[in-house]
Order: sequence, then C-alpha cells, then structure tokens
Amino acid sequence: MSEGVLADDGGGVVVSAAGRALLRREAAPGGEAFAAQHGVIVDRAVIVGDGALKTVRGYDGNARLRRLHALKDGTGAALLDAGELAAAARLVADWDAQQAGVVRGSDWTAAPLGSGGRGVSNAQERAMASRCDAQARLARVLDALAPPLRRAVEVVCRDDQGLEALERIEKWPARSGKLALKLALAQVATALRSGSGGRGEADAIHHREEAV
Repeated sequence: MSEGVLADDGGGVVVSAAGRALLRREAAPGGEAFAAQHGVIVDRAVIVGDGALKTVRGYDGNARLRRLHALKDGTGAALLDAGELAAAARLVADWDAQQAGVVRGSDWTAAPLGSGGRGVSNAQERAMASRCDAQARLARVLDALAPPLRRAVEVVCRDDQGLEALERIEKWPARSGKLALKLALAQVATALRSGSGGRGEADAIHHREEAV
C-alpha cells in the first residue's frame, strides 16, 4: 500500500500503524509533529528549579487509562473492575518505562538534585535498571497469556487502538473485544497479585489510578 499507511486486513483496507502515526503528525501543531506520533501532547504544569510554576507541553500519561475507565458493558456499568484497571495501569507504566530515553530523550549531563552526592552515572544506572525491570515484568506477564489475549492488551492498552480496531484485526464478532480485553486484564491482575509479574506492583500503580 502507498507509503505503508494502508493495510489489507483480509476483509478490507484499513489504516495501518504507520498511517495512524502519519495522521497524528499531520494534525499536530508546528514543532510537535514527530513527538505527537508517540502519544497525546497536552499542556502540563511543572515546578521549575526556582519553585515557580510553569506551563509546558508534554505527554498525557493517563489518556489511555481514562479511555479504559470509560468502557461500559452491555448494562451500562463499568466494563473493568479496579483490579483490571490497575493491571492496565501497570502495563502502560512498563511500556512507557521501556521508551524512556528512546522517544523522549534523557539528559545525563544535568547536575544531580539535592545533596546526596548522586552522580550522573548513578542516575543513568537507575534509569537503565528501571527499564530492564519493566521489560522483564512485561515479558513474564504477557508470555503467560494466550496469544489472542496478549494481542488484545497490546492493541488496546499499548497501541491505544479501540475495541473495534481489535475486532477488525482479529476478525472477531462485534463486541467480543470487550470480553477478550476483560479476560486478559483479569489474568494480568492475577499474575501481578501472585508476584509472577514482579514485586510491589500494587504500590507502583496506586498513584496512576488516583490520577485518572
């Protein structure tokens, strides 16, 4: 397909992942085109070095989780329970951690904050260790899922595509994507509670749940 923006899913022509990235780049304001293909960019308030509050442009880290919170079942009730949403938050956090220093960049030359004497090398080592932990946890949890369930969480939670896109990709009947996503996240939640996904998952995701 032209420039890879369209793909044949066996039942018709759909916009590919490259196509969605192209659309996000074209819709983004000047100077944000290539950053926007990796996530939603919004105004964010941050505290700068002198303690002043400053508005900057940055990624909306909770956009995917808000969309998951908004999903409803056939009766109009919330589709996902608290444990399943927490599992999704852990997955999103780990996928984001994998990208640190890749799509956002990292400055290891900045002076360390505080008086703890922590050097640049220590900061870099901690960041690399965090990234490796996220990769290992994702591998353990996702490898335990049946392939269709793994694809469900990857398409919806990682790639931020809707349930209709999931059903189209998998050639599933309408509304079956909800069941697959809920089942997958329930299994991820069980794995995290049992410790197979690593230590401290509940504490690590608590602040993300509150931010949604």
